[in-house]
Amino acid sequence: MTHRMYYLNNTGHRWIVVDRNGKHEKQEFKTVSGKIVVRSVNYYESFGNFATCNISYKGNRINVFPDTLLDD
Repeated sequence: MTHRMYYLNNTGHRWIVVDRNGKHEKQEFKTVSGKIVVRSVNYYESFGNFATCNISYKGNRINVFPDTLLDD
């Protein structure tokens, strides 16, 4: 599947990744109990040499690393 990347600001530290249909990329996260939760990434944000994902989880928008364990 072809993905496209778009920068959201002039400095280039926020971006989104979408497919050909314009849907945001999905990311899998594990919870503390071991369940897998799939969320659409609102945007990515650079954090030094790393990137965080902004996702919606339990009614809140949070920035997390892709390998973060989420609370149940």
